[in-house]
Amino acid sequence: MASKSNPFQFGAANDFSPEKVLEYYVEDFNYSRFINSRRNIFILGERGSGKTMALLYHTLGTQRCKAKRDGEECSLDQIGVYIPCNNPLIHRTEHELLGRFKAEVLSEHILALLVAHRVAGVLDEHADLVGHISRETLDDLGDDLGSAIGRDLPDERSFFKQVLVFARNEILETQRAINKADSGAFYGQALSFSTLLMPFFETLRRIDALSQSHFLLMVDDAHDLNKHQIQVLNTWIAYRDHSLFSFKVATVKVDRPPSITTTGGSILEGHDFTVVDMEKPIHNAQSDFGRLANRIVKRRLERIGCDKTPDQFFPLHETVASGLEEARQEARFDALRKFPDGTDTQINDYVYKYYRAIYFRRENKANLPVYSGFKTITYLSTGVVRNLLEPCFSMYDKAMSIDTENGGEAAPDVISPTIQNEIIMQQSGKAWALLRDGLDRVVVGCSDDDATRLKRLFEQIAQLFRARLLTSCSEPRATSFSISGREREREQDVDELERLLKFARKATLLYVREGPAKDHGSREEYYVPNRMLWPVRGLDVQGQHARVALPAARLLAAARGEVKLDVKNGRDAQRGLFDD
Repeated sequence: MASKSNPFQFGAANDFSPEKVLEYYVEDFNYSRFINSRRNIFILGERGSGKTMALLYHTLGTQRCKAKRDGEECSLDQIGVYIPCNNPLIHRTEHELLGRFKAEVLSEHILALLVAHRVAGVLDEHADLVGHISRETLDDLGDDLGSAIGRDLPDERSFFKQVLVFARNEILETQRAINKADSGAFYGQALSFSTLLMPFFETLRRIDALSQSHFLLMVDDAHDLNKHQIQVLNTWIAYRDHSLFSFKVATVKVDRPPSITTTGGSILEGHDFTVVDMEKPIHNAQSDFGRLANRIVKRRLERIGCDKTPDQFFPLHETVASGLEEARQEARFDALRKFPDGTDTQINDYVYKYYRAIYFRRENKANLPVYSGFKTITYLSTGVVRNLLEPCFSMYDKAMSIDTENGGEAAPDVISPTIQNEIIMQQSGKAWALLRDGLDRVVVGCSDDDATRLKRLFEQIAQLFRARLLTSCSEPRATSFSISGREREREQDVDELERLLKFARKATLLYVREGPAKDHGSREEYYVPNRMLWPVRGLDVQGQHARVALPAARLLAAARGEVKLDVKNGRDAQRGLFDD
């Protein structure tokens, strides 16, 4: 009998045990090989895109569980150390009382201690992998490191425990010193990258089992670091020698920390680090995210003993399937009539463009379409893992509650299209409620006026996309937009619009992607509203490979309530079918 526990649970991945991370994590098609490399990596993505899970999978604890599962010996060639920045130590603000130089020194001291503490903690937890270290060697290691950093290490049973306790005590002593009223809020014995971390890693190399080890220092939520610590981290990343360690830095895309170092220089992509974007466009089931979504849900179903495919577990409503097929035939008939001598490619392109629009036009005349099927759920995620799991969790929970009320004892073996549609509509309504009730309550820096403007703008965008779907125009299912003619717009209009859109991105109501611009060879950013907004508006969440180009001034005027967006404004400016 399948387990009744909800397999689609989601939440803070840093609360997961190594066993749970290994159970849930699905290796994707690009990211793992980058994290496993000796290069510095920046992992970008908004909340729920899987940054933390990707880091945790590569920690020593998880890799040890994986080796045990596979019947292999755990390798120490690469040692992943997870370093969370969303913690009370990082959030302390004493540096704000100091001048720039002292603030930088204190910030680096705290960050260096945090890294040393985490590395020592991981090695102490898995000391059995390192093997026995003689008392004589232990004393030598402690004496050498103590001499290098100018401190006496505590007398502990292992070298790792010595460093762990030292870092812990040093953090405590720092807090006491800077909290004294007569101290000038400064700690005169501050340590740094060169006076603590480099000697520590060089000392670790003297241990036989770690002589060839490379440490993956995985800094999560780096955007929570203070401005001085961000500059310090960038300076560390600029360090050329990657034989001992490399940094894997996870941060959000919106308000991504700057790349400036403490010396006023900057680190450069491709030279000092490689960027991995965790958010990918979802155009079809064969795209990278489409395949990843299938594997994630399949793994979750296997966990409860269900051998159905995701498409079987989340079936499409029969009337929707038949309606789409009828619309496909109608579109083919129209194509043959319009292009009697057309090629197969020309006919198929026309069918692709219009058959779903034909279906949704028909359905919108009577009522809203029924939203169901695993492909629909995948598209609703807008390419974000958490957005994929959240509706699945609620659907499974609803199905399980109904089965329990009816006296059933087995776990659900299918989620009916009716339940799927009900949950999708509920969550679509909640997405609009977030706009309606005011983003100023949930997004820092967003004023009441900003929230009102964003509500108007999203209403206008939704009406524009609905008008395109229900009328005859090219690319009727476009549900993305770009800002056209930036160079011809007033700079203040562009800046103001981007400021507003940034608030929507912080609330995960809007995502930014990159694609080809009209000028051959150039690239441009375009905007994808969270597709969970569209079901209550009767839109096709699958959309199509197209985006509507709209001027910044007109989008800003729509946000102010001065104009309405209509089909004519974007009819001739959309991108082509295969441009993405």
